[in-house]
Amino acid sequence: MADLPIVIALGVGIALGIVIHILIMKGRKPVYLVVSAEVRNEEALEPYRQQAVPLAEAAGLEILGSGEIELMEGDWDHFPALTLEKFDSKAALHKFWYSPEYQQAKKLREGHLDVQFIVAVEGV
Repeated sequence: MADLPIVIALGVGIALGIVIHILIMKGRKPVYLVVSAEVRNEEALEPYRQQAVPLAEAAGLEILGSGEIELMEGDWDHFPALTLEKFDSKAALHKFWYSPEYQQAKKLREGHLDVQFIVAVEGV
């Protein structure tokens, strides 16, 4: 019987931890990047990839789609391919994107990748 208060406290603590985790996760919305870029020199981009990919993966990078677009309606005056990326949250994306390490890595893509646009939109 003396262990009953400890068991109850442990159970309440675990339940409270689960509730707090759920509330935190509900507040974290994923962020999606839409990238319009064209590779000029695939081989020359390898040093950029070696530095940038691990940084992005640490921020939760998930490639959701990449390739030629199919224009369903309207006009499109950009490169004919897009990449759709998902990150864990806006905070995670910003921590990665504005980090000194990624700013250094971005320099490695100069002249090897033409970027028309990179836009971010928060998920629902």
